[in-house]
Amino acid sequence: MQKKTKIEEIYNVDARELNKFISSNMVDVTITSPPYFDLKDYGYKEQIGYGQSYSDYLNDLKIVFKNVHDCTKETGTLWVIIDSFRRENEVVPLPFDFSNALKEVGWKLQEVIIWAKDRTVPWAHKGQMRNLFEYILLFSKSDNYHFFIDEVRDFSSLKKWWVKYPERYNPKGKIPDGLWHFEIPTQGSWGNGYIKHFCPLPEEMIAQILKISTKEGDVILDPFAGSGAVLAKAANMNRNYIGFELNQSYIKMFKNFLEKTGKTKRNLYLKQKSLVSSQNDFEKLIIDLRALKFAKILYKNFTVDVEKIWVEKKKMKATKKNALCIMEYSFYVKKKLNRNEFIKKLQDISNKAPLSKYGIEASFNIHTDADEFKRSVGLKKKIFSYTEKNTHQFERALITDEIFNAAENEIIFSSIKVSIDEKDYE
Repeated sequence: MQKKTKIEEIYNVDARELNKFISSNMVDVTITSPPYFDLKDYGYKEQIGYGQSYSDYLNDLKIVFKNVHDCTKETGTLWVIIDSFRRENEVVPLPFDFSNALKEVGWKLQEVIIWAKDRTVPWAHKGQMRNLFEYILLFSKSDNYHFFIDEVRDFSSLKKWWVKYPERYNPKGKIPDGLWHFEIPTQGSWGNGYIKHFCPLPEEMIAQILKISTKEGDVILDPFAGSGAVLAKAANMNRNYIGFELNQSYIKMFKNFLEKTGKTKRNLYLKQKSLVSSQNDFEKLIIDLRALKFAKILYKNFTVDVEKIWVEKKKMKATKKNALCIMEYSFYVKKKLNRNEFIKKLQDISNKAPLSKYGIEASFNIHTDADEFKRSVGLKKKIFSYTEKNTHQFERALITDEIFNAAENEIIFSSIKVSIDEKDYE
């Protein structure tokens, strides 16, 4: 008979028994930090870690995470925050022993991330360096696991050189690297008297993991819930949660915290979600910069023949691999020439680096008649002019009939409006 699992629940049950309470293939992501080995007494006779041999400790963790594996969806992942420690005057490489143990029960190690704890105990024992980091191990159940990296790209730190070289920057932003900087929460940072756990995880770090690996409505598990930092963040971000914790006072603390702060935290999450529109705006900006610069580079190859270029974004989905958009480039040329040959040259240049790296699916039109060129632009349309040297800041706004009255250095015209002052990004 299939178990009926309660979600939005912390079970006051040993994590080694979680398979008795969770249905198979229902968990999307597990985020947890296992009990320390023989370093902290959590006050339970049969506890994992304290008072055990190292081999028994690893075997018990294998039992827990074998059960976690069985209740996880094929697309699910497991994130474990874990650290090495010293025993009998030498380092015990727990993260690596743990990883090997989990491989035996079916987990696949996909990433090793370093969590740089920017605020930690400022001392070390003799013969040791200060321990300023822990490991975050990412495991998957299968090769087809959810990994929504676009959700955590950084699009806010645009630098001066990205203005002139938009082709070097992903329109969705920069992927985070494997070194994460998150400060350890200080006592009271979760609210007066709520969190007194030995080592609560930073909210921002949990949020980053949830964004990478889950969507709203997914089920999040923490088999060693502690005071519920993972579960609280899951609830704040419209995810479902299941936890296991032996300490009743931690469970009570978690429920009190969620009741007192849940609404405020949820509203903050909704406010942060609104930044997605800003990210979409930034993506559009980078693509626009690429499209205009594309025209500038083409012009540099044909300065003898070309007088004006019209740049138009087409409302069609790109068909070529890795293309971000379809752009149409219309050229007004000074003299009669073989149109087919000219288009062939344009295509050849576009299909080679650097333009082949721009993510633009380009088509070309050639016009030798001024009126014909203006008709291709569209009569009485508001457009913007750009010079052959600057396509990140428009020169002026005008209408189609004014194109041929523009200054000699105003070569590129488009309905795309971009005005970026490099000084703003120095």
